[in-house]
Amino acid sequence: MPSFTLDTNCLIDVDENRAVRGDVLTLIEAARCGDADIAMLASSACEHQPGGAHLNRFADFQKRLIAIGLGDIALLRPIARHGFSFHGFAIMSDEAAVQRERLIFKTLFPTTPERWLDYAATHGLDKKDLHSAGAWKWRNRLGAAQAFWSHENAERDVFVTTDDNFARLPNKAEFADAVIMTPAQAVRTLAAGQSPHLRLHRT
Repeated sequence: MPSFTLDTNCLIDVDENRAVRGDVLTLIEAARCGDADIAMLASSACEHQPGGAHLNRFADFQKRLIAIGLGDIALLRPIARHGFSFHGFAIMSDEAAVQRERLIFKTLFPTTPERWLDYAATHGLDKKDLHSAGAWKWRNRLGAAQAFWSHENAERDVFVTTDDNFARLPNKAEFADAVIMTPAQAVRTLAAGQSPHLRLHRT
């Protein structure tokens, strides 16, 4: 059974009824029917709510998923990081894992410092205020890196996203095996009964 990891944008696509909402829901329904394995990251780094609020608790994140009809989706854990992951739902990892996540961040966003303290200093932000308006751009980018790290760590097949930054990953030798698809591409792959790994054969 192919496994697909939805990035956080897919959650927003459903919540805000964006153009790809139908494709995302098709993938989720396939999982409910036992035809696909669907999961997504659970992280507080990128959970910026309307009005500027944020979700600090894992239970609140689960409530949000239930509210939009996605309460049964499998959830992946990020690397534990104070202020950027849900307490009790993260992985205590080693330095190699942290460095891998930083490489993901740097590949996705080559002009953005991958360390919060460096970003805060560069932009004149209070390093202690992780929820300021200025911090959210960096937090969202960390969330993207967390999402792919958790996908890779779980050894899943396809990362599903509408974020064009992820197209940079397969072009880098360290991520040559990365399989990145849009929701529509993932739906077509699933409908055709194709193995996602067919996309790994690059010319």
